[in-house]
Amino acid sequence: MYILAIDTTGPLGSAALLDLETEKTVMKISAEEKGHLKNLMPLVQSLLEQEHAAPADIAAVAASVGPGSYTGIRIGVTSARAFAQALNIPCIRVGTLDMFRQKAEDRDAAVIFNARRGQVYGAVYRKGGGAVMEPCPCMLEDVYNCVKENGLNPVWYGDGIDAYQGSEQFGKYLEGAECADKSERYQTAGMAVREALRLYRAGETCRVEELLPEYMRKTEAEQKLQDGSLERARAAKLARFRSR
Repeated sequence: MYILAIDTTGPLGSAALLDLETEKTVMKISAEEKGHLKNLMPLVQSLLEQEHAAPADIAAVAASVGPGSYTGIRIGVTSARAFAQALNIPCIRVGTLDMFRQKAEDRDAAVIFNARRGQVYGAVYRKGGGAVMEPCPCMLEDVYNCVKENGLNPVWYGDGIDAYQGSEQFGKYLEGAECADKSERYQTAGMAVREALRLYRAGETCRVEELLPEYMRKTEAEQKLQDGSLERARAAKLARFRSR
């Protein structure tokens, strides 16, 4: 039996299978950025064929639920729910930042996902995997201060490195930092399936309807609706139209 894991929270989608008996993990990654909708099912099919496995051999399906790309998260979660419903198997919710705890087995680890304008989704883990900063939306400066105040010397991960390293305004926070090579920098389904195995063994599965995205922040439209700015913009637009 296997755990199937899906990650579509970053630019490259991926899928992984983990054999529950041997813990052997195989993974396939899309070569096309943001091609999740088109490429995810062929990746899963290719994995099953490679391992001579059938859909009935899947014991649970896991999805990276975020944070990350809004569209990507929705594609991954929806796909995982469809698998689970069709096969009548449990789901496993995997926090995308939580997966980087694996990187802290031998070294401190800091992870930052770009949320623009110096904002990140961040987490910091001490060597051994203990969280110094739990996953949260914050500023890059906050992650930097956490690292310095706790005397850590982490390897940095995540696409926030790409966005802010060398930046005139925010590059100072990554100056001199040890950043993971791009081959190890980003989230993958291989990481997701290993976290899913831990959760599966702990009995932390969920029903299809409980597998939900974790955006951490509201979308821009949701925020505008909540604070009233969307209605104010609409009213201003109508006023301009009526004044013509």
